[in-house]
Amino acid sequence: MLNRILLLLLCMHMVPAMAGESISFNEESDVPLSDVPMVLTPARLSQPQSLVPASVTVIDRELIEASGAREIYQLMQLVPGMVALKVDGNVPTVSYHGTQARDVRRMLVMIDGRSQYQPGLSRVIWNDLPLEIEDIERIEVTRGPASPAYGANAFQGVINIISRHPNDVEGTSVALRSGNNGVQDWRVSSAAHGDGKAMRITVGEKADDGYDGEYFDDRAEVFKDVQRRDAKRIQTLNLRSTFEVTTDDSIEFLAGGSKSYLQRQGEGADFYTVMDYTDLPDENAEQAFMELVWTHRFNERHELKVQTYAQYTKDETEFAGCFKLPSTSFPGSTPDPFAALYFSQYMRDVFLSTPGDFRDALAVGLTGVLTGAPGAFQPASGAGPLCAGLNLDVQEERYDIEVQDTFYIDEYTRMVIGANLRHDRGKSEAYLGGSRDNLSHRVFGNLEIHLADPLYLNFGGYWEEDEINGANFSSRSALIYQFLPTHSVRLVASEALRTVDIYEAYANVHIYPKNLNEPYASDPLGTLGSAKPELFITQQSEGLLQPERIESKEIGYFGRWRGLQWDIRVYKEELTKLVSEALNPFVFEANNDDHVDINGREVQLDWHVADSHLLRLTADHRHTSTSNVIESRIANRDGSSVLWRWDMTERWMFSAARYLGRYYNDSAYERVDAQLGWTAPLAKSEIQIKALVQHDLTDDPVVFDDNVYQTGTRYWVSGMLTF
Repeated sequence: MLNRILLLLLCMHMVPAMAGESISFNEESDVPLSDVPMVLTPARLSQPQSLVPASVTVIDRELIEASGAREIYQLMQLVPGMVALKVDGNVPTVSYHGTQARDVRRMLVMIDGRSQYQPGLSRVIWNDLPLEIEDIERIEVTRGPASPAYGANAFQGVINIISRHPNDVEGTSVALRSGNNGVQDWRVSSAAHGDGKAMRITVGEKADDGYDGEYFDDRAEVFKDVQRRDAKRIQTLNLRSTFEVTTDDSIEFLAGGSKSYLQRQGEGADFYTVMDYTDLPDENAEQAFMELVWTHRFNERHELKVQTYAQYTKDETEFAGCFKLPSTSFPGSTPDPFAALYFSQYMRDVFLSTPGDFRDALAVGLTGVLTGAPGAFQPASGAGPLCAGLNLDVQEERYDIEVQDTFYIDEYTRMVIGANLRHDRGKSEAYLGGSRDNLSHRVFGNLEIHLADPLYLNFGGYWEEDEINGANFSSRSALIYQFLPTHSVRLVASEALRTVDIYEAYANVHIYPKNLNEPYASDPLGTLGSAKPELFITQQSEGLLQPERIESKEIGYFGRWRGLQWDIRVYKEELTKLVSEALNPFVFEANNDDHVDINGREVQLDWHVADSHLLRLTADHRHTSTSNVIESRIANRDGSSVLWRWDMTERWMFSAARYLGRYYNDSAYERVDAQLGWTAPLAKSEIQIKALVQHDLTDDPVVFDDNVYQTGTRYWVSGMLTF
């Protein structure tokens, strides 16, 4: 199917009606800009999509509404080559070309120019994005390395989320959504406009039960008929305000945050085989930010922008239980006083002196205990099982200021240059043993040159230096041949990197028990051999990791003909020096030993069949070769999406979608959606009601065996009143 679509689109440039026109380089174009969509993200320059030095996917309000998505990450299923799934229970995974199923750290996500990439543990926490999906105006996704425009961690691409401008929102709206699978959402939004001023503020909450199916794992009888524990509740606050100070100066102030509560599964977790839970794991997170943007327009060809923001994130996972030895960790076992061994100074000494991992050390320690070796741990007389609470915490802060200048050098040359200063901080007793900082500074530029009438050149470069990684440079070159006014072929070569994060560089894992029971609480030295007992397993980074690298080459074809628009990408990517192995408190295998080679093709097509019909199609096929299976678990071979929107009347809208992914960890993902919406005036207000049904077409779990729904159909109904 993909090959047929490619052949059809490649032939369309022969249409005679398109001949004889050209797009001038400056803004006084002979072709209406409405015929060539404008995008900003790839080179930080406002460019017709036919002239950008990258493949770009735009998801606008029309598509967002047609998708019926509840959560922002689900919109990424409309992007060719993108994996957007709940892989780890209630934690979404979004990855371009699907490397690393759980530790997704190779893509930059921005909201209104503010990076959502967390500096401490290299994460984008999709649950905690402080924005409701209804407040998104558009999303521009740069597919392919974008570090030459946005820095190191735009490694495989950039997702640029642009919120709705206050001037584009009217009145106050109240919305409710309810459905099966525990879906219970609400949102209140209000906007106000004045003389040169505008403000929009939104508060909302989303809740659902996550994967609720029962699964079976034959490794241990205890896993039979276990209920998946991954419900979540997320609250958000988002404020955006604008002030027109003068005709040439504007200021924007943005602020907000989010709070999330996630159930975490006890079964199968790191501590499951060594403890009986008295309090099951819960994860609580909160985020807050403030952002200020000043824009000064010198004239139509020169603009200066200064942006600064502060961002704070706190994440805690807490649980409690009583400990048991591995030899008694199967059905029918009970916590054992000998399990206090885990927090003894004896076991800590064995761990530090035993080659291998914690399993090898535990085998040596248990042998010493069972044989009564001199100095081996023995429970205190009359002591019961050790019971305690554990807290895995991390706090991340970022302070950022950036200056960007955009200007024309002459009629044929346009440029954006800028500088950035950033201070990142990670704080965690469990992961870092305290607080660590990383100060970085950057200089960047992108140059666009109109060589001659059908050729355009784009050059981009980003130099950055920080305390962990030293100095690095990313670059991109693109040649664009615009053989017809709305048709162009691009050749792009780029190289980018993902820098080592604070945890990878400074990991110093120490897990201390809280609220110990007696007699351990009052006499830790006598019962455990240490005045400040800790889990015997500790990890420490050697600080030798280097940045991950990617080299990418692509040939792309953008075309637009009447109501039909398409973008085709054929590419080859080589990812080297990858950090693939586990870096958790139990296993810390930090190295740059792995690599991934990816080559494939992608197509996206938008077709306004008529004023009332929109068809959106994406398809991708790729081959992934990797030195480590961890990097290929969600690297599906084939993916596609089809979305159709039909505005039946002014009041009625219908949409249908189908999503396909083969194969995620040897399982298939296939789903169909159908949505019906009705809008009508009500007195001086407007009421909107929508109903959506999602149905799974396969019984396969989503990547991992325990990600299944009890029922293959999910549905919800939403209502909104605007006044």
